[in-house]
Amino acid sequence: MKLVICSTKDPASMNIFEVLLTLENFDRKTFDNYTFHFSESFGIAVLDEKLIYADQIDKRLSKYCKFDEILFASRHSSKDGRKIFTTHVTGNLSNADFGGKPFSLAKPAPMTIKNYVLSLKEKIEGTGYEFSLEVTHHGPSEIKVPSAFFEIGSDESAWKDKLAAEVVAESIFDAINSKKYDWNVAVSVGGTHYAPRQTEIILETNITFGHNFAKYHFDDLTSDFLAKAVEISDAEMIVYDEKSVTSKIRSLILEAADRSKIEVLKASEAKKKFKS
Repeated sequence: MKLVICSTKDPASMNIFEVLLTLENFDRKTFDNYTFHFSESFGIAVLDEKLIYADQIDKRLSKYCKFDEILFASRHSSKDGRKIFTTHVTGNLSNADFGGKPFSLAKPAPMTIKNYVLSLKEKIEGTGYEFSLEVTHHGPSEIKVPSAFFEIGSDESAWKDKLAAEVVAESIFDAINSKKYDWNVAVSVGGTHYAPRQTEIILETNITFGHNFAKYHFDDLTSDFLAKAVEISDAEMIVYDEKSVTSKIRSLILEAADRSKIEVLKASEAKKKFKS
């Protein structure tokens, strides 16, 4: 069973939660401080804590129900206030200013991310929102089961937008119920926080992503850490943005790939080779 986690501390999260409850019939159960809603196809857990600080929530909730994946329904915040849907995996390199631990990575859910993006792609037209992947950032990083964040941004008006919540909730529902799991999984390196080239690739090819690292991660990225990201992403390739990756980082990528015995592709090569 896949488990969607929502937070009472997050208006976008609760907006998505309210829409999810309309998509199937649920049984409500309360255990200690957690409220659960179970349907035939998935579950929802409601927390009274901020999602980015919910380290080891998989271990905590496993006392009450069985699940094999977590989907965090969340807000996205940015100063520009643009209307955007984002998705990403969580984790940190040297700093853990927004939850999680330093040099710690949550296990990704790349198949669900891909199926969510494809569903969202069909629904986004006319909403006034754009879509973007984000690179790996913030907590919780201490999550052992596959997980990812699915977000509405970037300000309070968007977080409370019922149409936006409907689009995200319905795309989450479609991803949960999708039976397609044969996507090609990559870890990526390079580019900016909103990962424009990776966003193009996930929309236009058969590739999906586990962890993604931006150029602002370069000072802290090591071949060991990249190899760890490959391992927990179950990745079969590393894709790098050739426009931003330095020779030093490319050497690091090749070292990690050699250790992991996987392919290395430029973003332009990946787009051509795996075009859908």
